[in-house]
Amino acid sequence: MERDSYKEPGKGNILIVDNSLENLKLLFAILSDCSYMVEPGAINIALKTYLDFILLDILMPDIDGNKVCRKLNKFKRLLDEM
Repeated sequence: MERDSYKEPGKGNILIVDNSLENLKLLFAILSDCSYMVEPGAINIALKTYLDFILLDILMPDIDGNKVCRKLNKFKRLLDEM
């Protein structure tokens, strides 16, 4: 599986995962102002996009951040085996 890459030279790509709209807006504004490429989103973005960093809320109602980390790690191992 090939990941899409929208990475610009000198800018990092950051995924923000949080169930609080206020947190998402604040982090998006701060990081965007610092010239980062910011994606508010979920696991599917992390699986198809090159990311330098993931800001992940641990306490979320649908799935906790620890489960998200385990899923991402499992997927990365599968990609590495290909």
